[in-house]
This record gives sequence, C-alpha cells and structure tokens, in this order.
Amino acid sequence: MRTALVALIVGAAAGMSSPAARADLTVVCRDYAVTSGHPDSTGVGLEVLRAGGNVVDAAVATSLALGVAEPYGSGIGGKGMLLYREAATGKVYALEAMCQAPAGLDAEAFAKLRRRDRYYGYQAVAVPGLVACLGDAHRQWGSKPWEELVLPAADLADEGVVVSAPMYSLMRPKRNLLRRDDAAAAMFLADGETPAVGSRMKYPLLAETLRTIAKGGPRAFYEGPIAEQIVATCKAGGSPMSLSDLRDYRIRHVAPLEADWEGYHLAAAPPPLTGGTTVLATLKSLEGVAALHACTERDATYIDLVSRSLLALYPEITRTVADVPDAAEDAAWLVSDAGATAVRDAAERLDPASPETPALRSAGVTADDTADASTTHLIVADREGNIVCLTQSLSYHMGAGVVAPGVGVLFNNSMSNFSTRNPDAVNHVAPGKHERSTIAPVIVTQDGKPVLTLGIPGGQRIPTTTIQLLVDHLLLGAPLRETFDRPRFHVVRAASSSQPPNVVDLEGGSPAGLDAELEALGYRTARHTADGHYFGGGSAIRWTGDGLEAVADQRRTNDAAGD
Repeated sequence: MRTALVALIVGAAAGMSSPAARADLTVVCRDYAVTSGHPDSTGVGLEVLRAGGNVVDAAVATSLALGVAEPYGSGIGGKGMLLYREAATGKVYALEAMCQAPAGLDAEAFAKLRRRDRYYGYQAVAVPGLVACLGDAHRQWGSKPWEELVLPAADLADEGVVVSAPMYSLMRPKRNLLRRDDAAAAMFLADGETPAVGSRMKYPLLAETLRTIAKGGPRAFYEGPIAEQIVATCKAGGSPMSLSDLRDYRIRHVAPLEADWEGYHLAAAPPPLTGGTTVLATLKSLEGVAALHACTERDATYIDLVSRSLLALYPEITRTVADVPDAAEDAAWLVSDAGATAVRDAAERLDPASPETPALRSAGVTADDTADASTTHLIVADREGNIVCLTQSLSYHMGAGVVAPGVGVLFNNSMSNFSTRNPDAVNHVAPGKHERSTIAPVIVTQDGKPVLTLGIPGGQRIPTTTIQLLVDHLLLGAPLRETFDRPRFHVVRAASSSQPPNVVDLEGGSPAGLDAELEALGYRTARHTADGHYFGGGSAIRWTGDGLEAVADQRRTNDAAGD
C-alpha cells in the first residue's frame, strides 16, 4: 500500500493538470513506482502499470508524455540514454540513442559557422534518437501494444498542459529564441510572449504526429510523411540532413560502464557519454578515503576531496571519451583499480589554486559541458528489481529553438555538443558521429539485489550532482530525501584558457562561510540560485525491506507516484 508524504497529484491525461499543482516529493510504495519531470507524465506511467503493463511499457508512455508536459527539456526531436535492468537475470542493458551528425555534413564548413549558427537554428540539428530508443526497448521487453502506450501522450498534447510557475520560469528565458522561428513561436508563445501561469498550452500538430507514430510504429517517425517534412524543413534552414539520415538511424545496444565501489555495484552510461565515466571514476578514486568517510555534510573538506578528483579527471575524460573506437577501453581503465589509483595520486598532488589541465586546453569543451540545466529524467521500477532509468534531452532548453511546420516537432541542438577547434580532438565534429554528453543514469545493486537508481538533468552539473547523491546516501548514510534537498556544488570545467580552471559553484542555501573556506584552499567560488535553472532537478528510487521509496527533486516540476 502506498503512503504519500505529500499530497498525490496523478492524472492519466492533461485534464488533471493544475496551475497550483506541486509535485509529490516522496512516496513509499509496495509494488511499483514512477518518477519523472512532471506530474502529468508520471500519472501516465502509473496508469500503464495499473493496467498491467511492465516497467518498459510504462517508461515508453512516460517518456513520450514527458516530451509534451515538459517540452523544453526533451521530446521526440531529441535523444535518450536508457538503462534497463532485468530482474530475472540481474543483467543491465544500455540503449545509447544520442543524436547523430548528418552523413552529408561538411565538417570543415560547419566548424567555420558562427557560434550562434552551430548552437541554434537548423544547422544545429542532429538526427534524433529518442523514438528509436523507445521502439527498440518496447520491441525487446515491452508487453502492451505500442499504440496503447503512445496515445496517452497524443491525448495530453491535445488537451494541453497547464503552465505552472516553475514551467514559466524555465520557458521565459527562451522567448527571444523562439520568436526567431515562426513555427516555434506559434507552438510555444502567446502573442510573442511566454504563456502566463495558469494558461493551458496545447499542441495539436504534435498530437497528430504522435497518433501517426502510434499507428505506424517507431519507423513512422523515421520514414514517410513525418520524416519528409522534417528533412524539407531542415534543408530549407541550411542543414545537410537527408531522408537517408533518418531512415538509417539506429540506436546502439551497448554494455553499461560498470564498477564496484564501497561494497556496491554500479552500472552507468558508457561512452560516447562522459557522465557515467566521470561519476564512476570519481567515486573509485575516493574509495576508502578516511577523510570523506568522516564527513557528515557537504563541507569544505568534502568539496575539496571531490573537486580534486574531478579536476584531475576532467582533462583525461575530455581527451579520451567520445564516439571513437578506444573510448570504451579508456573509460574502463579510468574506473578500474589502477585508474582510480592514478586519479587519486594526481588529485593529491594537485594545487587547487592553479591546477594544470593541458589536455583540456587543447581539446576544447563543448556545449553539453557548459549548457544551462537542460535535459530531464524518468524512472520506472518494481519491487522485483525491473528498472528503466532514462535520461532524455534536446541538449539545451528548447533545443535549437526551431520546429518543423505541420508536425509540431521541436528539434534538438545537439550539433553544438561536438568540438570544432581542434581536428585531432576525440569529440571533433564528423559525419555520422554520435555526440558526447554528460548524461549519467545510474543503477546500483548489492549482492545481486537492487539498491538504488537515479538520474539528474543539468548539463555539466549532472555528474557532480550524481556523485553527491551517491556519496551522501550510500557512503554517509543520509536519508535519500535529505540528499536531494541539500545545497549542491559544482566544479566548473573551464571552457577555454581564458577562464579560471578552479571555480566551484555553490547553490543558494549553502553555509555563509563556505565560500571563504574554499577560497582559503585555493578555489574561486560563485553562487547560483536554488531554482533548478542551473543545478537541475532529478529523481531516484530505492528499495526498502518491503517495497520502494521514490524521491522527486523539489527543484522544477518533478513528481513521484506509485502503488
């Protein structure tokens, strides 16, 4: 029996939206749980489970509904990274559905574009992967008919989503971007302005597209009228995307990146994503460190230990992890005992006042390393330990800021995630290449049993926040709810040689004296408001003795529900 610690707001359709609705923060469940970035999408997933669907069925429905309810964070025009744990075998599968550079891309010409044109507009659009990801997951593990799982998102798009205060605050900064594209402005603005809190945003064109995908299956997005409209629109905007790019796109079924840490086994996102490597390698480098075990909060000692490891790791990850042949081997070494020792030694020698990062300076940092707190996350899990942990994104909030007329698809700006300065860099832009990303969904087990699964949006803050949640809860024993509510910090990855390489960002609410303590250790500090814009949101589910506890971040519009 489910016990809600905050009033439950659930709905299988948009009619349940309320402008004053606040997401459930923590729920305790007996059989299954759903978390996502919005109450409407969480409600859709819960209804699938109640109707007898499995966790994959519910994840497909939740994902598509989330792209409607939280359109600035993800959608069918974007990407995803999905981890699936099969309880019967204990095996974790990874479905990598990063966006892909068009096959006809002229990399040299793209590198010469103005920064704005590489980050926004049609030339910033890469081939989307999310629909293919959901289709492959459903085909392999789903039990309900595909159409039954897609239609709730279409209904939600038709009925509309009520604009909440957090939603308004996340959309308003993008209004000038959306004004540049007629289709985007028509879809997301009201007379050129962000819709007011309490108003209802409806997406009839997207609803029709979703119904076409429901009837025709996932391939209906990649072939046929939808694909033709997408390609025609992108080409008119200067993109080299072709019908064959969409037709030939396939996700990658890969092994997760795995490591043992402090008695737990962790499975995370593998290359070309950097997030999983950053999380696991940092944790491994801190394994057994007495000073960290002695911490009771995110104080200066805690932050210094984590920051040193990250500053030591950043150059190596930037130099090696991307869509290149050796990335998997390099990542595996970084999370091995030998790699952990090397990182720990480098961290101990590092001077926070002037860390040396030569590889970083030559390789360059790209958009996903420095972006606003874009992206979103969902989890569906049951008491047996079947788990879907999925992070999905358009890269930046509102992606490229352009929409395909007639189909209502908001496009990603994932071409911005490639580097363009150094042709020898592993993440340098190239035709057919998958982008790099800091996305980092994680599944934790112990002695073959599920313990915890979590995921965070937030650009470069994804790995650093994930590290803090895992350390606080699993190592230091803090309650899961408390780990989410604590003020966060982030060790900035300098984007160029003109930026200081030792900045620690602190979330509002951090102790007043913390800045001075860190500065005395050699760091520079900056403060960011605790509103979800910078540090993102996220969610987690943990297994208790007789069920599950689902936690949704109070930042943004995250929600948790279950039975």
